Parts: sequence; structure tokens; C-alpha cells
Amino acid sequence: MKKYLTLFGALTIISCQKENILHNKNVLLNINHGNKLEILSRNDKCGEWGGDEKHLIIYRDDFKSPLLADYSEKTGNCDNISQSKITKSIKRIIIADEDDELIIKTINELIENKINREPVPSHSGISNRIFLSDSSMIIRDFPSVELKNFKKLIDKIDQK
Repeated sequence: MKKYLTLFGALTIISCQKENILHNKNVLLNINHGNKLEILSRNDKCGEWGGDEKHLIIYRDDFKSPLLADYSEKTGNCDNISQSKITKSIKRIIIADEDDELIIKTINELIENKINREPVPSHSGISNRIFLSDSSMIIRDFPSVELKNFKKLIDKIDQK
């Protein structure tokens, strides 16, 4: 009986620790003033030349400051891709705590899509890339899919 109580107590402590980790406010700590997280999504409007871009850069001013983001959209010019134009640019958006979860879900969504799809040769398609500026994490996926959580995150940023 004592073994069962000890096992039950240990499982309770472990589950509480996991719950605290999931609801911990100290997430995305590796993102700081010197190590930015960038999320870039490009559609296939212009075929093999790419298309419109959505670019989100997440950073902090210092180790104790809240997460900030710069967001830009670039409209692709299919006649001359080098003449694509920035159509939206928002700087220094404060990332709310609930947005942290969407950032993590976006990363996980890209990883799951990439790892669970058979490789196919392609000359066009959606391109997604997530990376830390110190190169400790680089995830590139082409051809990819539209990231639903990234769209939700961008929609929330547009409302701010």
C-alpha cells in the first residue's frame, strides 16, 4: 500500500510540474535583443518565382522586457519579382501572453507538416521558414502549406 501511495504522490507531483511548465509565463526565453525569431511565409502567386510575403520578427529589447514584433507584408510583382513592394509594415508590436502560445503552435505546426509529408520535387508552392538569428533553429519547408496558427497570429497582430 505504501508503494502505491508513493507512486501516486510521485505521479501527482510530475503532473503538477508539467502543468506549471505549460502555463509558465517564462516561455520563449531564448528570444532576446540579440537572438530574434523570424517567421516568413511566401505564397505561390507567381509560380516558381514566389509571391506575396508575410514576415514576422519577434525580439526583446532586453532580457526582462516583453516580447515585441515587427510585421511586414510584401506584395509580389509577377512581371518583375525584384520590384515587389512592401504594402504593410508595423513596428514594435507588444506580444501578449496568449500570443506566445500561437507562436509555439506555429513552430510545432510547421515541424509536423514538414516531418509528416513525403518529399516531392517541386518548382513552385508555398514556402515557410522559421529560424532564430543565432542559427540554433532553422526550419524550412518547401513546398509547404498555409500555417493556420500563423494566420491566427497575424490576424491578432492586425487588430492591435
